[in-house]
Amino acid sequence: MRLEAKEWVERGNYRVSKLYEFSEDCFIQLVEIKGRVGGHYHKVQTEVFVIVEGEGVMKIDGNDYEVSCGSVLLCKPGAIHSAEGNMKVLVFKYNYKEDDTFWLEK
Repeated sequence: MRLEAKEWVERGNYRVSKLYEFSEDCFIQLVEIKGRVGGHYHKVQTEVFVIVEGEGVMKIDGNDYEVSCGSVLLCKPGAIHSAEGNMKVLVFKYNYKEDDTFWLEK
């Protein structure tokens, strides 16, 4: 099985495509970032980011990480995070809940 984007949901400077669902609260999505994704956090979900194409800067809990293909970052619940650049990111979401994204900036 190949993980390929089929349906994209546009969200301004980024778009997402769910690639594989393990359960209602655990899945993999592909995120394509074009520009800046503002600071936000999740109260209960954990995210693992794997950069698969491009480069940029991801900020997690006040730390800046220059990322490129192969970079892997962990974002725990409550950690404020943002991204800037042109990149594709595999996002592994654990303990996902609807309405668990709290935007501090767009």
